[in-house]
Amino acid sequence: MRSLPPALARALRLLACGAALCFATPALAAEPCARALSVGWDNWPPYHYLSARQQLEGYSVAVLNEAARRAGCQLHYQQMPWPRTLLRLRTGLVDVAMGALKTPERERYALFVPAYNPATVRLWALREQQARWPVHRPEDLAKLGALTLGINRGDSFGGELDAWLQHPPATVTLDQAPTLSTNIQKLRAKRIDLLLANSAAMRAALLAQPGEPAILPLPPVWRVGEAYFAFSKAGVPASVVTAFEQALRGMKQDGTIAELYQRHFDAPFPE
Repeated sequence: MRSLPPALARALRLLACGAALCFATPALAAEPCARALSVGWDNWPPYHYLSARQQLEGYSVAVLNEAARRAGCQLHYQQMPWPRTLLRLRTGLVDVAMGALKTPERERYALFVPAYNPATVRLWALREQQARWPVHRPEDLAKLGALTLGINRGDSFGGELDAWLQHPPATVTLDQAPTLSTNIQKLRAKRIDLLLANSAAMRAALLAQPGEPAILPLPPVWRVGEAYFAFSKAGVPASVVTAFEQALRGMKQDGTIAELYQRHFDAPFPE
């Protein structure tokens, strides 16, 4: 069969994508993917974000694009808030979520490919108030009087912190915001006292929106496991998940993961 002219093929792909962003491997994807996989994303640099050229970029995007190329799959990126991505992943309306921590709840509706990014979280405070918060573990927050702790709605912070957040002490009020940028604004406005956030995402957010008063991390660093690509059990065949597992394993072995990590974080991949 004769192929479509390149210009017409591009036009048809753009029409199919609609208002969403569309990134793909070759137009006729090989098995095991019989269709393009939908990927939910929100603005979360340096993992996924729109560049100044209005192109979707970031470490997670680069890793997933290369894994999809090796697996012979097309990807269809759709921008939406993180909680909505998880909800649609549960129902099969979204096929893939990026940068997800593995939790018992999420394992009920998602399959996880091998980790590609070690994740840490920290508590962040205004520089002028750092001495007010002598914190070394979550339990220390109960000893500091009434305070408001900001978190991102829908985020997981690892088993230890998630369990603590389920039953915080009476002196700690949780304030959930839809985005990290909103939480940073609240911290600077002193509407929250402390902010719990992913280390790399917080550093990138502060670089993107510098301002006063300055925000700095408190000493504790919690390594909360690895970030995974999560695939919807309701929408993605196991053969597709296996193809991505093999692709990511190959990327780790041949140094591609380390190269992409170095490029996006200007640091060696933390083994």
